[in-house]
Amino acid sequence: MSELADITRRLERLEAVHEIENLMGRYAFYHSAYRDDLIPPLFADREDLVVEMPFGTFTGPDAARRAWAPPPMKAPSRDLTGEYVEHLLTTPVVEVAQDGRTASAAWISPGAEAHHLGWVEGNPLRALWYWGRYSADFVREDDAWRLWHFRLSATFITDYSASFTDAAAQLIPPLPPYDENGPDAPPRGQVPYSPVWDPRELPLAPEPYDTFPAPPE
Repeated sequence: MSELADITRRLERLEAVHEIENLMGRYAFYHSAYRDDLIPPLFADREDLVVEMPFGTFTGPDAARRAWAPPPMKAPSRDLTGEYVEHLLTTPVVEVAQDGRTASAAWISPGAEAHHLGWVEGNPLRALWYWGRYSADFVREDDAWRLWHFRLSATFITDYSASFTDAAAQLIPPLPPYDENGPDAPPRGQVPYSPVWDPRELPLAPEPYDTFPAPPE
C-alpha cells in the first residue's frame, strides 16, 4: 500500500469513529423522545441482523422493526405526560477494522426513567434507575455506517430510592407481547448485577482487529 493510500485509509477510519458515535447518539436522542419509529432506519438491511434486548433476541432483516414496534403499552393513545427516558453513552470505545468495512464498539450507559406503570393499580408515575451496557457491531452500507449486531444488557433496574444491591429491589419490566413482533429467542448476553458476582468477569471493550471474522460454516 502506498503512503497516500495508507493516509487515506487512516483518515477514513478516523471519520468512521465520528460517524458511528453520531449514529449511536441519534439512537439515544430518538429513544429519549419516544421516536422509536426513527430507530429501525439506523440498522443495516441484512439477513444476519441481530438485536439483543433484556426481554429477548430478534434476528433477521426485520429484527429492528420488531424490537421497537409499539406494543399496547406504547400505543399512541397512552398518556406520556411526565414520562422520561435518558440513557447516557459514556466511556465510548470504537474500533474500526483495518479493512474499513466493519467496526465494533461498546458503551457503559447510566440511565434514568420515569413511567406510568399501567400494569399497576392506579397507573402510578414512578422514577427508576436503569443502568446498562451497549455493545454493537457496525457495517458500512451504501456509503453510510449502519448498526448490524446490537446488544443492550441491563445491569440493574430499581426504584430511584432503592439500593441496587438489594435483590428484592430489582424491578422486572413487563414483557412485550409475544405476537408477530415478538422476539425469536430468549435474551442472551445479559449481565445483571448480583451481590455475589465477580466484576472481573464483566465483558471488556472491543480490541483492534483487521477484518470481521467470517461466520462458521
